[in-house]
Amino acid sequence: MSRPRLALVGGGRSEPRPARGPALELIALGTGLTLGAVLLGRLPSWRAELGTFQALMAAAFAFYFLAVWRGWHAAHSPLATPIVLAVALAARVAVLPVTPTLSDDVYRSLWEGRVVAVGQNPYHDPPVSPRLAGLRDDLVYPRLDHPERSAIDPPLALGGFALVARISPTVWAMKLWVLLHDLALCVVLVWWGRRRGAGATSAIAYAWNPLVIAELAGSGHHDAISILWLVVALVMAEERPVLSALALVIGGLTRLAPLLALPFLWRVWPGRARLVSVALLALGLGFFVYEIRGVDSGLAAYWRRGANNAMAVETLVGWTRNPLRGGLCALGVVALVTLSLLWRRVAPERATRAALRAGLIVSPVVHPWYLSWVVAFEPLGRSPGWLLLSLTCLLAYGVFAPPAEGNNYHLSLGWRWVEFGAPLALAGTVAIMRRRRARGTADRPPRRSGESRAR
Repeated sequence: MSRPRLALVGGGRSEPRPARGPALELIALGTGLTLGAVLLGRLPSWRAELGTFQALMAAAFAFYFLAVWRGWHAAHSPLATPIVLAVALAARVAVLPVTPTLSDDVYRSLWEGRVVAVGQNPYHDPPVSPRLAGLRDDLVYPRLDHPERSAIDPPLALGGFALVARISPTVWAMKLWVLLHDLALCVVLVWWGRRRGAGATSAIAYAWNPLVIAELAGSGHHDAISILWLVVALVMAEERPVLSALALVIGGLTRLAPLLALPFLWRVWPGRARLVSVALLALGLGFFVYEIRGVDSGLAAYWRRGANNAMAVETLVGWTRNPLRGGLCALGVVALVTLSLLWRRVAPERATRAALRAGLIVSPVVHPWYLSWVVAFEPLGRSPGWLLLSLTCLLAYGVFAPPAEGNNYHLSLGWRWVEFGAPLALAGTVAIMRRRRARGTADRPPRRSGESRAR
C-alpha cells in the first residue's frame, strides 16, 4: 500500500530528493566521451591516421568541455562518484590496446626496465652498448629513439620499470602499470574534491580529459606515477606531514617536476617531515647526479637537443641572442614566480599549480603529455585557457596529416601561434568577463529587506 504524499501545509517542507536530471546528463556526456575513446582505440595507427585521430580527439573534447561546464550541477549527487570513476575507467580501457605510435617513450621505459632487471646500468650503457646486445629484440629495440643516449629518468622510475619487466616484459604490462597509477590518481582527486566541498565532479577536469586518457593509457607515458605522489603529498601535507614528505620523495625520484612543490610544502611541514624529505632526497638525488655525471650522459644530451614546440623560451633566446642566457632567463622566471608565491603565502596546492604552469610556459620542450601535470590541478578551479591548450597542443604532432619528418617534426611558428594563441585569447576574454561581472556586482546597490522574495 503506497504512502500518501505530505502536502506543504503551514510552512512544512517535504524531504528533498536528489535531482536525477544532472546525473543523467552526466551519464550522457560520459557515454559520448567513452564512445570517442572506443573509436580512438579502433584506429590501427594514430600517427598514420593523424587527421582522423585529431578529429576524434576534438569530438571527445566537445563532450569533455560540456561535462566540465555542466558537471557542477551533479557535484553532490550520490551518483556522481560512481559516474566519474566508471567513465574514467571505461575510456582508459578503451584506448589501452592501442599500439603507441605518436611517441616511443613506452618502449624506452620497457627497455630500461629490462636492463635494470638483468643487473646492468642504463645510466652508463645506452641501448647501442655492446654489453646490452643480448637484450635486443625485434619489437622494442628498433623503436627506441636515440639509442645512443643513456637513461635520464630518476632511480625510482627505473625501479618501477624493472618491476614490470620482471613480471611481464611487454608493452601491455608497462601500459597497465601506468593505467593503475592513473586510475588511483582519479580516485584521489574525487576524494579530494569531496573533501574540499567541490564535489566528485570537480575531478572530471582531469579524469575525463581526452589528452590525459590518450597520452597516459594510450601512449603509456609514466607521468601519472609521479603526479599521483605529488597530489598525495599536497593532500596529506597538514594532517600526515611525514607521509606527505615520503610521497613527495617518491614523486621527485620518479620525475623531477614534483620538486617544484618542495618550497611550498616546507613552509607547512613540521621539523620531522622536513628532516625526512631532506635526508631521502639528498640520498636519492645524490645517487642520480652521480650516475648521470659527465658531458656524455643522457641527460646532458637531452638538454643539448634544443627547443621543441616552445614559445616563451624562443622569445627569450631571440631577445638575449644567446641560448644559454635565454635558458637562464627562463629559470629566473620560475624562480621569481616561486619567490612571489612564497612571499604571498599561497596555499601549497595552488602555489604548486602556479609554479608548474610557469615552468611549462618557459620550458624549452613542451610535449603534449606535459599538459597532464597542469590538468591534474584543474579540479582546484577551471581554467578555460589551459583546458583549451590541452586540445590545441595536439598540433605538435602535425597539422591534420602525418608529417614527413616523423619524430623530427617541429611545428611551424605560425601554427604555434594558433596552438598557444587561441588558449591565451580565451583566457584573456574570460578574465575580462569575470572582472566586469565582479565590478557589476560590487556596483549594484544592496537589496532592501524583502526584495529578494519578490516575484
